[in-house]
Amino acid sequence: MPSAWEITIVETLAVLDGEFSEFAQGLANDSYAIWLGAGISLSKVPGLVGVAEGVLEHLRAKVDPTNNNCPFKRSLDRIIGLVNLSADDRKEVDYAKPVVQWRDRERITKSLTGVYARMLDQHPQGEPADYLVWNGIGVVARYANPATSPGPEHLGLAGLIMEGVVSDAVSANWDGLLEKAVGLLAGGGSSVMQVRVLPDDVKNNTARARLYKFHGCAVLAGQDEARYRDRLVGRASQIHGWADKAENKVIAAKLVDLAVSKSTLMLGLSTQDTNIQNVFVVAQGSLPSHFPTHPPSVILSEQDVGADQLSLLQNFYKLDYGGKATEIEESSLLRSYGQSLLPALWLHAFTAKLEALVELGVAGLSDAARRELKADLRSLRDVAVARVGVAENEVFMLKALSWAGRATSFFRDGKELEATSGVYSPLSINGIAKTLADPTVASSGLAQLALGLALIGRGKAAGHWMLCLSDPANSKAGAIKVAGPVRSAEVFFAANAQAAARLIAAGHASEDDETIILHSHEVPAKSARHPTAPPGRTLRRGRREFSLAALAEGETDLDRLMQRFQGEMAI
Repeated sequence: MPSAWEITIVETLAVLDGEFSEFAQGLANDSYAIWLGAGISLSKVPGLVGVAEGVLEHLRAKVDPTNNNCPFKRSLDRIIGLVNLSADDRKEVDYAKPVVQWRDRERITKSLTGVYARMLDQHPQGEPADYLVWNGIGVVARYANPATSPGPEHLGLAGLIMEGVVSDAVSANWDGLLEKAVGLLAGGGSSVMQVRVLPDDVKNNTARARLYKFHGCAVLAGQDEARYRDRLVGRASQIHGWADKAENKVIAAKLVDLAVSKSTLMLGLSTQDTNIQNVFVVAQGSLPSHFPTHPPSVILSEQDVGADQLSLLQNFYKLDYGGKATEIEESSLLRSYGQSLLPALWLHAFTAKLEALVELGVAGLSDAARRELKADLRSLRDVAVARVGVAENEVFMLKALSWAGRATSFFRDGKELEATSGVYSPLSINGIAKTLADPTVASSGLAQLALGLALIGRGKAAGHWMLCLSDPANSKAGAIKVAGPVRSAEVFFAANAQAAARLIAAGHASEDDETIILHSHEVPAKSARHPTAPPGRTLRRGRREFSLAALAEGETDLDRLMQRFQGEMAI
């Protein structure tokens, strides 16, 4: 099996469909709070190794070799003292040379990651207590750089937030990359996600999702230093007893509530900080878990279970851990890092919604036939990502989210998304169960959209046609381009007559274009056609339109339904 670094999105999807299917289904129902650590942004901003090296170099550059009492040298000496170096090794640490030239640089910086909070407390005498965070790291310049773009991890999580399946996320990170990703998808002025740093922030409950940045935010600190600089947490003196400090009690209580009320997915978070550990100790003291839980209480996006994560599992399952340690660890360890896991989870949740919706549109089919349609949807999903390597994840996500957003906007409104509305429009803004319970779902056309996609996927698998994602830069491009043995066509989906009329009026699907509009409901009278013609009839050139609801109405045989669909596609 590939390592957590090497596993691709499609390979991760196979894991989510298999041994971790209960977790994936739980996440698609908004049953998980997502806990993020430095590992989630490693490809974009410095991790703890980079932080350590930055602090060392900052201090070293300020050392005055003529002053035996130089405060920067004393600060540097104390930090080096945190590393277990022999006397001979210590002599090799030459402050006259840049850190990058130190013989034991890698060993020193890696060792400091385990005591990073103590390192950040060794500020030079006479400087502010947060000097090494604010100046040594250069926290705003490093973690709030407007030129730094979100990675596939942030884009995948933003997609999940847009779909309403992650309403609560917790981050120990200072960067604003998740916020950037949500802004890209939803538009800069959107209220999809609220960032919570200050106690008063919890009073606003209007957003779809909440991001608890309990270690502060470099972006906000750069924008408003007076309010947010002292909220940047990194020093041991801040972390120890964090929950008991008056300024933290409100956010701490919210984190404990999340640890109790929702299952936990941890990504890139070692849980070495005592304030994080304490949240889960308190939570499980109130409501200990019996193994197994449904869905699983803890999922770790890691290659191996770390020492601090092991303590977390012991706390979660303290009633059963002694006798089921191996089973608990194996069931919690999902060997896929965020770069592939979060894009895969977005694809899984998106498809899982379609799978649930397709059942609403084929009431007459057997359970076995419905399962086949669900499998057709998954097959279509996997084809889209089959050739995407890990290095291509970011490019894929940018294209996939834009494609899905455009296709969904055409489906729902018959027009392109406005520039101010971002690049993505979700299928729904709730998890699966709440989506199905929405009283408007029957008239939304989503069930027929799901059916149309499933039948297109089924036709591809049977060799009736080939597929490719349409180019959004082409105004004539539909959701999917379908190429049959005779001709090809751009395929649009329309939830209602207004959406279809807008597609036609804007020239996306003109009368003479080789396009197909799949209507969820009735086709307007001026172009009404009853979908009963058999395959192989004389092909009519130009735009074709037919109703998926009419196609499926009263149908009890999947093969016959597919045959009728193939006839209407006429390609």
